[in-house]
Amino acid sequence: MGFLIKTGYMKNWFNYKGTISGKTYLFRGLVVGLPLIIITEVLTGVNYYAGAIFYFLFLFLVFSFRYKRMSAVFKDKIDTGKKLFYATAAIDLIIGLYFLIDVESGQSEDFSYIELGGIPIFIFILYILFKNSDIEEHNG
Repeated sequence: MGFLIKTGYMKNWFNYKGTISGKTYLFRGLVVGLPLIIITEVLTGVNYYAGAIFYFLFLFLVFSFRYKRMSAVFKDKIDTGKKLFYATAAIDLIIGLYFLIDVESGQSEDFSYIELGGIPIFIFILYILFKNSDIEEHNG
């Protein structure tokens, strides 16, 4: 792992420049996302605020993958892609902030209507995951 960091390969993962393929987007999301989701859940169980703060750090890491994939899918209509990316990022942050402020709702197992905000995020992520980009060689 140290070799990957020293050579700069891992540095490209979290840089917002470049594009990635759908397969790479899925792979990076699983490699980085699954362990961080587990850590977030464990931290939230131990200390709710520590878990919530870690969740925001997790979001910023995942945003770099989402932005790179959006850049590949919307290369011809980058303004539309950026608007969709920023809208979904804002919804992600608002949901996280809501649960940070309303601790009872965040710790409850009951359904909250704020969670419906995840639907457009889910649709956007599925779209950029499965949509073919016209880029032959990705550089991110």
